[in-house]
Amino acid sequence: MRTPGHRLITTFRVKKAGWELRKRRPSREPYSYAATLFFLLAITAVSLRPYLYSLYDMDMLGYMGNAVAMRGASIREIHDTVYADVLRSVPEATRAHLLGQDGQGPVSQIASRKDRFANAYHFAEFLPCFAIRPIFNELIYVLHYKLGIGLVRATIVIPVLSYWLLGIITFLWISRYSGHLLAVPLSLVLMLCPPLLGLARFNSPDALSCLFLMTGLFLILEQQNVSWGLVVVLSSIYVRTDNVLLVLVVLAYCAFSSRMLTKVQGLLLASVSVGSVLLINHFAGDYGMRVLYYRSFIEVPMAPGELVVDFGWKNYLSALRTAVSELANGYFFPFTFVGLLGLRSGSKRIALMAIVFAFFALHFLLFPSGQERFWGPYYLGMGITAIMSLPRKTCLDEETAGQEEDLLLELAV
Repeated sequence: MRTPGHRLITTFRVKKAGWELRKRRPSREPYSYAATLFFLLAITAVSLRPYLYSLYDMDMLGYMGNAVAMRGASIREIHDTVYADVLRSVPEATRAHLLGQDGQGPVSQIASRKDRFANAYHFAEFLPCFAIRPIFNELIYVLHYKLGIGLVRATIVIPVLSYWLLGIITFLWISRYSGHLLAVPLSLVLMLCPPLLGLARFNSPDALSCLFLMTGLFLILEQQNVSWGLVVVLSSIYVRTDNVLLVLVVLAYCAFSSRMLTKVQGLLLASVSVGSVLLINHFAGDYGMRVLYYRSFIEVPMAPGELVVDFGWKNYLSALRTAVSELANGYFFPFTFVGLLGLRSGSKRIALMAIVFAFFALHFLLFPSGQERFWGPYYLGMGITAIMSLPRKTCLDEETAGQEEDLLLELAV
């Protein structure tokens, strides 16, 4: 039985050990606040370019239409509201392309764009293809109808703001391994890479999707905050339904590799994830994967709701060959090479690389496209993996810190 004197000695030893630990822990990196402030100013300046030079891609019309539809507007009202804002807010040359008036692009694409501009009902048939991104559509609705921002401008603000926040997450992640001063140039170089900077220029949920996924991975892998990390990752399904692939990979990692979840918990959350996709597709009125494949890899239809799809394995293999060719001429192999160079022993590095690579592989096989905007999490994950291999500057080595914390716990017991 422990006496009061024994408890007093133990308390003294714990306090002394804690004081020694604080004494041995290095002081905060000099100029870290200045470095952080400089990075915020720099990433803000970088974000101005995609804000001023948006791509105004065709998909934005579908998202704008869904935002207007949330008010219960008729098909004619939805069509007129969307195109009125396009005529008012989009630069002339780009506007002509969106309306199919410049003659640029495949014949089916030009015909479809002209038809959607002229036929409100055919335009409405495209809305279910984009209703499967509920969070993005809801944000456009809030920005337009609650804050008074134009529909086109709302599709620019969301990706740019997502890119800005993604830069902050990247800076926080990298600074844990390189220190604040070195994290500034490393983070900026990574965020300035074309496939990542390009995310901010697309009027689509790709940048927002990448923000959700990387924030969730940061919370799970770095902060060990599994609960909030899984909340963020699972929420990403409502940004892009294909994020369910990364969600399933993360759940497998948490249940089988890191033991952060039990297998029953992992299976239950996986069921919720897949169920969420089915729920979103049902209420959005989605036409299914075959229509998606047809309009993505064969031609853009006039009226997807009336389309009788003819898409077989030969069409899939043809799309796969084209995608592999596009991939070889893009940024996939440079980022993969950089990530592999930075891969050393370390569970966090291996976990991050394995998760983003598994997501890429599954997504590419399910939807063989060479568009860089789909691979933001992969490129960012590979870049961070390489930087994680750098020597730490401002914090204790993980193993040493863990041993010191274990010593304190032993003394407390």
